[in-house]
Amino acid sequence: MITLLKHELVQTRAMLGLVAGASALLTLTGAALAATGWPVLAPLGTVVALMSTVGLVPVTQVLLAVHYWQSSYGRVGYLTQTLPLRGTTIFWAKMLWAWAVSIVMTGIAVAVALPVGELVARATGRSLRVLETLREGWATLADIGPAWVAPAAIAVVVGLILTWPTQYFFAASVGSQAPLNRLGAGGPIIVWVAVYVAVQVITLASFAAVPVAVGLDGGQLALVPFDLLSEMTAGGTGPSDVMPVGFLPGLLLTTLVCLGWTVHSWKRRVSLV
Repeated sequence: MITLLKHELVQTRAMLGLVAGASALLTLTGAALAATGWPVLAPLGTVVALMSTVGLVPVTQVLLAVHYWQSSYGRVGYLTQTLPLRGTTIFWAKMLWAWAVSIVMTGIAVAVALPVGELVARATGRSLRVLETLREGWATLADIGPAWVAPAAIAVVVGLILTWPTQYFFAASVGSQAPLNRLGAGGPIIVWVAVYVAVQVITLASFAAVPVAVGLDGGQLALVPFDLLSEMTAGGTGPSDVMPVGFLPGLLLTTLVCLGWTVHSWKRRVSLV
């Protein structure tokens, strides 16, 4: 497994370095333009800095998914599929690498965004205390919430980040099975669209099946009832100080299904393009 992870590093490090460098350069350029305060360039710079920072992780995940598809089911895939290793071992190495890179890129995006946000705020004379606000929010969360809230929040955020490459890899694998493999890249795209629609439907059903949210109860954070249908029929006039968590079981279920199905595809030696 370690050897396979090192192989993924060698194969993707140039691409990942280029993406991270381009994102940092665009963010700094956008921040410099925003700091000028000029009528047209300043708003444009703000948008560029925001989009390049927020888009770092999604763009990286898509590129890793393309690499996964090409190295597993494209022309290079013939070499990958003939390695003297179990197909599931190869898959898990690629999956673990994608997850690890996603977390690292998230850290890079945050590390770049925080000082840049402060720089823009000071240059434009605005009051934007990003680090202070985060610390105050974390302290407030610790004061009004039980011990499980902070770790649970971090776990949810990490889980959401890791969900996307799981779905992308699933689409690439299932989309490379006959007869979809005859469509080339069209096969994975079709499967991903189907997965996206299915996830939305399952998530909506999960909201209804698990009518629970995190909200204030007696001045403390706790799990409180939340009826999505009632909120929708009320026209959004209901309580807005709660965070619904009913989507989590549905999202977890679809992620596990995607993983299990992809492993099954590797065991079957899916058709190569």
